[in-house]
Amino acid sequence: MRVKRRMTAADFEAVRPFLKISDDRIKAARAALVEGQTFQVIGDRFGWSRQAVDHAVRVVWNTLEKYRQSQRAVANTGALLSPGWEQVTLIAPAHLIEKFRVEIAQASQQQECNSKTSRKPSES
Repeated sequence: MRVKRRMTAADFEAVRPFLKISDDRIKAARAALVEGQTFQVIGDRFGWSRQAVDHAVRVVWNTLEKYRQSQRAVANTGALLSPGWEQVTLIAPAHLIEKFRVEIAQASQQQECNSKTSRKPSES
């Protein structure tokens, strides 16, 4: 079963300037990704096959993935992050953020302990 791809209107507008496809394809992809319309309904509206709609959606989705990778790279530039760690901006209820901070502290301590035990004692 195919996973239904969705994105927010804000995400869609963020990648729109990078799209090198026709306005109709942009409108079709937005109808599927943001508004949740089916490929069949969109295809009928534009006189296209479901596969043509899927192609437009994939173009936009792949552009979003590249955009997100770029944003992560910019955010991590100059940051001293351990391998496997990422920097994010989180918007959530305060009680969940506190739980998340506790989990991060525990993970950080665990990583520190693991790196200390994996070091070989120096030979003199």
